[in-house]
Amino acid sequence: MSEQASTENKELVNYITSIVGINKIVDRHWDKGKKNFIDIFSCDDPIYTRIKFCGTIGISDYPNKIEMEDGSFKNIPIELLISGYKEFDMLSNILSTAGFYITKNGWECQPGSVFMRIVEMYYETSEMKHILFTTPFLWADKLEPLNLETKTVNWLLCIPISEKELEYRMENGASALEDVFLEKDIDIFDINRKSAI
Repeated sequence: MSEQASTENKELVNYITSIVGINKIVDRHWDKGKKNFIDIFSCDDPIYTRIKFCGTIGISDYPNKIEMEDGSFKNIPIELLISGYKEFDMLSNILSTAGFYITKNGWECQPGSVFMRIVEMYYETSEMKHILFTTPFLWADKLEPLNLETKTVNWLLCIPISEKELEYRMENGASALEDVFLEKDIDIFDINRKSAI
């Protein structure tokens, strides 16, 4: 990966931050070997001052091959978003780790996917252990796939979930779990929230 963000990725970050927040900052996160990096933006919610948003920049340059109903595979470029209260200062680390799983390990990622133990790496005492990926419903009326010259970028929102919530998702499906979240009106910004199940 180039040390400088591509023109397309600069356009990408300007597009997404204009929708999700204010006071944009971009930081570079390196892997343990200092060979690979992922750029992460963070910005503040323009209305709720306790909330911040973070997102990846450049994961969409890597393959995300999703199996279609007919058994074929389609590359669907993605970037990841996460939101939380500002006291949770490891949100960008969670995102960069998820990003490395995609860019280095080739993990596929789509709505309903779960990356296990990724929250637990950074918040050991929290009931939240894993990340569930879902459509970015916080900006449902604003955030569209971004058509660039070499790719069309889709966004996924990371929701921290508990062990019991993961079990429920495995047994009943992601949409059923999301229905429980709606019914219980969970606080997705609180990594220390209690499990909804």
